[in-house]
Amino acid sequence: MSDSLDELARSLMRRHVRLEQIISPLTAPELQAASDAALLARPGFRRLHAERWDSAPPDAGALATLPEGSFGSCYARYMAHYRLSPDFFPIQARLGADATPTQYAVHRLNKCHDFMHVLGAYETSDADEVAVQSFVFGVAPVALASFLAQAAAHPDLQQGRYKHLRDIYAGHILREDFERGVAAASLLGERFETLWEEPLVSLRRRLGIAARAPEHQGQVGVNSCGGHTSLPFFAPTEETRAPYSPPA
Repeated sequence: MSDSLDELARSLMRRHVRLEQIISPLTAPELQAASDAALLARPGFRRLHAERWDSAPPDAGALATLPEGSFGSCYARYMAHYRLSPDFFPIQARLGADATPTQYAVHRLNKCHDFMHVLGAYETSDADEVAVQSFVFGVAPVALASFLAQAAAHPDLQQGRYKHLRDIYAGHILREDFERGVAAASLLGERFETLWEEPLVSLRRRLGIAARAPEHQGQVGVNSCGGHTSLPFFAPTEETRAPYSPPA
């Protein structure tokens, strides 16, 4: 991230602004070039963008057969636990030759959103949705602001099933989750759809994703999207309920 872009993102975080308040300052035309340069400075992302790499939606049934503790198995169980589908919110992909790095990042953030939940141990509660967006804000602030701008203008957003998404605009950026995202900025260059068999704990360690504070993990909360409420997927005192060995 460029120094000016980093300082602007940090200034917004320190002011504890609402997510809706990051859209105007971070979608200014002059910041697009800074965002593109910051993204291309990440070797993994640079290769993905050059290829305009994209993959088919995950097959949750197949992933459920992978060993417990693997990223794919945990993702499949998470999606089943919350009755989620990979194509929850439709934003038009920008994958053509003219797609800028930031536009491509918006596509990847939209497509990989549920991966971020699993990697960061975020539930689907309204509170954790704001937390995961704060995490993504640390990873790619301009791409997140662009996504929020596009989502706000999308004609489907007013559907009842997207109340959960509409509500996040009033949520305030959270420092802890922002810092987790900054530390894990390289994750946007990962081909997650090829990493299903990797143990989730080692994937988190490799990407620099720190554990959440115990008081924030595994909390019961309401998901206003469709009114579905469930017991937490992640246990309060561990990164995942899958029986894997803890990191050394």
